[in-house]
Amino acid sequence: MENRNLHTFKRVCELNSITKAAEQLGYAQSTVTTQIKLLENELGVKLFERYGNTLRITVAGEKLLEYSNEIFRITDKFLDAMHEEKEISGSLSIAAVDSVCMTVLPNILNQFIQKYPKVNIKIVSGVADKLKYYLASGRADIAFVLDFNKPLTELCLLLEQTVKLNFYIAENAALKSTDVCLEDLKKQKFVLTEPNCQYRQKVEAFLKKNGIEPDILMESASTEAIIKIVANGLGITYLPELVVNENQKIRRLHLKDKENEEKLLLQLLMHKNKWKGTIINEFIRICEANFM
Repeated sequence: MENRNLHTFKRVCELNSITKAAEQLGYAQSTVTTQIKLLENELGVKLFERYGNTLRITVAGEKLLEYSNEIFRITDKFLDAMHEEKEISGSLSIAAVDSVCMTVLPNILNQFIQKYPKVNIKIVSGVADKLKYYLASGRADIAFVLDFNKPLTELCLLLEQTVKLNFYIAENAALKSTDVCLEDLKKQKFVLTEPNCQYRQKVEAFLKKNGIEPDILMESASTEAIIKIVANGLGITYLPELVVNENQKIRRLHLKDKENEEKLLLQLLMHKNKWKGTIINEFIRICEANFM
């Protein structure tokens, strides 16, 4: 079984497309198809099924992906040991929630790239559950998530920091006082994150518990877009404190009726079976020095 074919198979899994995999790898589409067929013939199983224009991995394909990740993990471990004394090069796939992508990550990446310019970095974003899946399937090396709970046993917690959650309104909003009560919220429109976001679910549960049906003006996966809309006086929002700064023209609301402030956990995670080589160790070190 050739590593080249396995690498192609892994890229098809990551992109869920033979065409896109061929473009990224610089192959003809027929070459990628042939490599997948060679693997299927060698293993005697079907790795993908087509449903119209949709490519779907089979159970056998999922199993091969799991073992392929292990093969590449061992290979990376060997190469890391062989090149320990040389200039560090390789790749690092980072998964991060949108809030981290727009705040703490840019500074960390700037420091890392300056020190290790030959490391190729790939960043993917999404909600916490999706990012954890990327780790579990080997599609990301390391992930920044915002969660209310400790990670599953298959994931290793590298670093953790507490992050407060608050209500925010436009800096020049007609609501003059920053100390508000539940009745004040009933009169406001809300600009919130998507329904599958954990702190969106948390605030909705809190409002429901207190008999408030939020008047949702807009929902978005983009934290930056939410902040801009709120800054323009179009509603209030509920966001992690780390995404807010004094230049964004929004201010925090202190809810008098709320007994305890909700607190998220900003976590840096990796899969327990992932080889923590020089690249990942150096990235963790820079993260720890910057914000943990």
